[in-house]
Amino acid sequence: MFDWKNKYENEILNSFDTLAKVEAVTSLAIWKRNHSSYSYPVILDNPLENKIDAQGLYHPLIPSSQVVANDYSSIDHRVALVTGSNMAGKSTFLRTVGINAILAYAGAAVAATSFQLPIYKLISYMRIKDNLNESTSTFKAELNRMKFILDTVSVHSDSFFLIDEMLRGTNSVDKYLGSRAIIKKLVRLDGKGMVATHDLQLSSLQEEFPGDIKNYHFDIRVDAGQMLFDYKLKIGECKIFNASLLLKGIGVDIDENME
Repeated sequence: MFDWKNKYENEILNSFDTLAKVEAVTSLAIWKRNHSSYSYPVILDNPLENKIDAQGLYHPLIPSSQVVANDYSSIDHRVALVTGSNMAGKSTFLRTVGINAILAYAGAAVAATSFQLPIYKLISYMRIKDNLNESTSTFKAELNRMKFILDTVSVHSDSFFLIDEMLRGTNSVDKYLGSRAIIKKLVRLDGKGMVATHDLQLSSLQEEFPGDIKNYHFDIRVDAGQMLFDYKLKIGECKIFNASLLLKGIGVDIDENME
């Protein structure tokens, strides 16, 4: 036993590294075996020039009986501005892109018919919360996260941001003006990414930055007072609202004639 130890002790750590690699590769193989409909992504070489192209992309954690796949390509823009009704699928779509990108970078099969993308430095702005222990309000936490994103985009040209409903912790006027200013700054920094928002006025930014910003939306269909969601990504700005219907469902009527 001592002879074996003296002979191989210098190789033990290398053996552990080899075992870890085997386990990692085995896990990726099992992942593909358990999700036979998934496809392997194509990783592109140039994050500054190459674009995302996804066909039949969907979230891997949504049951197959409920999931809705979407197509997306960033070939003609750098920032996708996604507007839409409440519960229509905006946030889920951003998470779908993010989680499948992480799977692709890990070498795993992705939940898509096809998916090609360069290796981006992914950064996200989602579910920002206050922190009582640090005496940080929701708005301050949002500002801290947004500063991190702006700083990252300014330094790393290969970054890709996923921003879900920014500046929720302030009033509607400052929220709109601040969101507009942030998106414009991200564009001027040559940033790439996606922004989901309820502020439909922000869709006018496509006219200011043609070729840089492109509008997408998720909408609903109302039938006999019932909201029907198809969870399909569509080109253009959202034209249908549903907050009043949702409020009506809990017994609150909105006076639409009020100025």
